[in-house]
Amino acid sequence: MLRVSDKYLLSMVIAYFSRAGLFSWQYRPIHFFLALYLANDMEEDNQAPKQDIFYFLYGKSYAQRPMFHKLRFQFIRSMGWRIWVSREEYEEIPVPVPKGDTLCQH
Repeated sequence: MLRVSDKYLLSMVIAYFSRAGLFSWQYRPIHFFLALYLANDMEEDNQAPKQDIFYFLYGKSYAQRPMFHKLRFQFIRSMGWRIWVSREEYEEIPVPVPKGDTLCQH
């Protein structure tokens, strides 16, 4: 079952996708990880989830991290620098939950 904090982070990812203004066919898996990294950066004090994203994407290699941060900067810019997700926005975003649960409308 998803924790409330997980649902909030996923809501932020959905909000970021909406703000970035890309067409659905333009999104790539890296966009999800950029948005999730940014959401963790905004909301979590623990650095481990962000490090887990790097490890998942690149293994132990540090070579791609500068490119990731360049893409993250471009993604933030595409959102018009609007990275804060208000409580009102969060509550309006339905987040899919694992099979067996129902669609969550905070």
